[in-house]
Amino acid sequence: MNNNIRKLSGFTLVELMVAVTIIGILLSIVIPNYMESVRKSRYNDGMNSLTDAAMKMETVRARTGSYPATLAEANISATSTEGYYGNLIITAPSAACPLSSCYLLQIDGQEGQEHSNVTAYRLFSTGQKQRLQGGVWEEGWK
Repeated sequence: MNNNIRKLSGFTLVELMVAVTIIGILLSIVIPNYMESVRKSRYNDGMNSLTDAAMKMETVRARTGSYPATLAEANISATSTEGYYGNLIITAPSAACPLSSCYLLQIDGQEGQEHSNVTAYRLFSTGQKQRLQGGVWEEGWK
């Protein structure tokens, strides 16, 4: 008879449980940070689209003396660069200030892309910024 005993190699159940616990802790830190980064980049996509549209509006006004009445006249896309926001519209902010003299840009979040329950953003030619949160327009974008 051969009395050689083979030494088994591998992980014990305790070692596996420690490894799984460590992985769980790391994931609980990494995933929320990743989701926050994704949320911020999507928010920036909408804000960049509004500010880019405002620059194009000002360029047309400098060239022609009045703001354009349509997105096409200013070569503005109705959706954001990454597609997280859409339905960009140009309107006159009030009857007292016609579109040729001042404008209001508004962009809506696409399905599931809202930022902190904000469903739309506005930018006025005066620089005023608003967000639609809970059905109410509030000052500022954040």
